[in-house]
Amino acid sequence: MSPEAFMCNENDANGNAIKCGRPSDIWSLGCILYQMVYGRTPFSEYRTFWAKFKVITDPNHEITYGPVYNPWLLDLMKKCLAWDRNGRWRIPQLLQHPFLVPPVPAQLSSSKDQSCKLLQLIAETCANDCEASMLCCQLQELLSDPVQPIASQLLTSREQQCKSLSQMSKLCFQLRERLAKSERKIEDLGM
Repeated sequence: MSPEAFMCNENDANGNAIKCGRPSDIWSLGCILYQMVYGRTPFSEYRTFWAKFKVITDPNHEITYGPVYNPWLLDLMKKCLAWDRNGRWRIPQLLQHPFLVPPVPAQLSSSKDQSCKLLQLIAETCANDCEASMLCCQLQELLSDPVQPIASQLLTSREQQCKSLSQMSKLCFQLRERLAKSERKIEDLGM
């Protein structure tokens, strides 16, 4: 239950007392997201009803958030679980949140191949990692012209496709390993 559901009674347009509304629904969404991410509710460490009541109605209580791979997901949960119902995001705001509508840079590289956008975004985020950047460039070249690197070999179209796919898979695997290694370094540095 949201803090306001515990604490206040309001009236609807007809003067009937109500305790919940859209902001309370948004709080519930935040609790559901929290449970999906962490496998428990935000107040699961409080065992009794009164202990939960006390922390949920305390405006100074801060919900504990563990590490989350996607920072936009963490931000979305915090927007939903804002204690003050007036500070809690509304549905139109949530529908425009970067977790649900990821931002895309206005201008990607000059490549005309639209299928490389994701790869370009990855390359931009790991610009300081030479090995990852090199793998991105190799993948981009292969995606731009998948037959070119193996054209000197007289292969059938099917063989060319299999060879290109094999090369792409190998590069993707190497890139994934490199990014995981970089992420572990960042975690070790406590960033």
